[in-house]
Amino acid sequence: TSEIENTTINNMYYRLYRTSDDYEIIPYGTGSVEFTKLSYNESGNYFDFDMSWLQTGYQYAFKFMILEYGEYHEQPEEFKFRVE
Repeated sequence: TSEIENTTINNMYYRLYRTSDDYEIIPYGTGSVEFTKLSYNESGNYFDFDMSWLQTGYQYAFKFMILEYGEYHEQPEEFKFRVE
């Protein structure tokens, strides 16, 4: 076995959308106010998000994008969850 090494990404952003109709709830905040930029520490990247204002009965998904060498790269993975 080997230990997984943490990787910190300095410029990572998230967006949130509803999966049933691809309705964008929160777009990537990459402008002058980087409101969706992830924080980071020695353990890796993180962000806080209050799920209580999302509508129940729907599935949502987070997507992530990295700014690397002056170019944005959206990651292929999406992280889905349902609000009950």
